[in-house]
Amino acid sequence: MGDDIIASWEKNAKEWINVIQNRRIPSRKFTNAAILRLLGSLKGEKIIDVGCGEGWLTREMGKMGWEAAGLDAIEPLIVEARKNSSDSYHLLTYEAIIAGTLLAGHPFDVAVFNFSLYQKEGLISLITNTLQQLTPKGVVVIQTLHPFFLLQMGLPYKSQWLQDSWKGLPGDFTDGHAWYARTMEDWSKDLNRLKNIQWGIKEVLNNEGTPVSLMIKIEKH
Repeated sequence: MGDDIIASWEKNAKEWINVIQNRRIPSRKFTNAAILRLLGSLKGEKIIDVGCGEGWLTREMGKMGWEAAGLDAIEPLIVEARKNSSDSYHLLTYEAIIAGTLLAGHPFDVAVFNFSLYQKEGLISLITNTLQQLTPKGVVVIQTLHPFFLLQMGLPYKSQWLQDSWKGLPGDFTDGHAWYARTMEDWSKDLNRLKNIQWGIKEVLNNEGTPVSLMIKIEKH
């Protein structure tokens, strides 16, 4: 994460914890269920939640029987995660992973990025270096906002930087950071740059049939 992202998250960590723990984001009803279904279909013993936030998904993975670990760059979120479970949590930035820092406890069978990817540059290196720390049949799972949200916000349908990461969320957030939104085509182009993998995409819909997220499954091949 860049300094601006870390600063924004540190400033808003308490409010984020409140929003997540009180289930105030309506779409999470669908996206949480979707990520848990996918993880429940995978085989393995060890799993890591990359960008774990306050640790809700890490805790759920532990309940599912995984040996679960979480990592995040935001210390207040890691502190909160450690308060709420005995799972393993580590403070680590994406820049460190890209630079070659090994994940504590590797190799893992599965690595999850659940609404935790914000960058334009460095995405391929981040995923590649994560894949290298998985077992031979390891899987990376990504969940991200569906590109359809660009049209919902009245924006052109093209990959672009958005300036306020908190826009549209319930809660008293301030000083949002910039993040990079990709179209479906550009997600495909980036995924095709990865080597020795196969990948697939599933769209998550709400009750009205509106797409709310993309689920991307990347398997070592």
